[in-house]
Amino acid sequence: MSKGDWIVLWLLIGLPCIGTVGCADNTPQIAALQKKTDDLQAQIKTLKDSTDRMQQDQSWDKLVRDSASVAYLTPGTAGYSVIETDLGHLTVQLANVAAYANGTRITLRFGNLTSATINGAKATLEWGSVDQKGNPENDKARSRDVTFNESLRAGAWTEVHVVLEGVPPQEFGFIRIRDMTHSGIVLYR
Repeated sequence: MSKGDWIVLWLLIGLPCIGTVGCADNTPQIAALQKKTDDLQAQIKTLKDSTDRMQQDQSWDKLVRDSASVAYLTPGTAGYSVIETDLGHLTVQLANVAAYANGTRITLRFGNLTSATINGAKATLEWGSVDQKGNPENDKARSRDVTFNESLRAGAWTEVHVVLEGVPPQEFGFIRIRDMTHSGIVLYR
C-alpha cells in the first residue's frame, strides 16, 4: 500500500472512530445541557402563559371600565345611552340622520344630568357601517376628535349637529362617542 492509500484508509476508518469516542465522552454533558434547555423552555412557556393571562385580565378590566364612558348608538334605536364623565353622567341620543355633502349629517341630543352647564365639550367619535348581523365593521370605521360649539345646558337637552365624512346615510350603521371631556363649567347662583 502506498502512503496515499494509508491516508485514505485512516480517514475512512480511524477518523470516524475518533469522532465516536469523542462523542461518547461528551454524552453526559450533552444530555445535561439538553435537560437544562428543556427546563428553561418550560419555564419560558409558563411565564408567557402567565403574562398572556394577565394581559387578558387587564384588557377585560379596561373594557369594563371604559364601557361606562362609551355611548354606542345605531339609527332607528329608540332611547338614549349614558356616558360617564369626570363631571357625572350625560345621556345621548341619535336624533336624526341625513345625507350631507360626501357623508352623513347626524343630530346628537345630549342630556346634561348635572346642575352645571358644560362648556367646550370634546369627544372622540367613531362611525361606520355594520355587517349582516348588525355588528360594527370596526376595520372600516372612521374616527376623529370633535369639540362641540354648543354648551351642554344644565338639566336640559342640547342638540349638536355633526357631519361624518365618507359614509352615506344608507351605509351609516353606528356611532360611538367616547373620551368625553370639557374645558369649563358654569354654575348659577
